[in-house]
Amino acid sequence: MYKYIVIFLLWILNLEISIGNVLLRPNSDGDIVFRLNNIIPFMKAPFTYPYFWNMNMWDVNIFTFFTLCLAYIYLIEEFLDLYLDQ
Repeated sequence: MYKYIVIFLLWILNLEISIGNVLLRPNSDGDIVFRLNNIIPFMKAPFTYPYFWNMNMWDVNIFTFFTLCLAYIYLIEEFLDLYLDQ
C-alpha cells in the first residue's frame, strides 16, 4: 500500500515540477495558495484528451506514470531478491 502512496506523491511532485502552478498557485491577491483540487483535472485528462497518451506526456499521465513506476519497483525487487539470496 505504501508504494501507491509514494508513487502518487511523486506524481504530484512531478506535475508541479514539469508543468508548474498546479498545486501552488497565486490567488487574486497575489498570495501563493495550496490548491489540492487542481490535481483532479490531471487525473481525468487521459480520458478526455488523447494527446496525454503521447510518449512526451507520459510523465503527467497518472496511468502511465503508475505503470512505469510499478514496473521499475518490480524489476528492482526482483534484482535484489536474485542477488541477495545468493
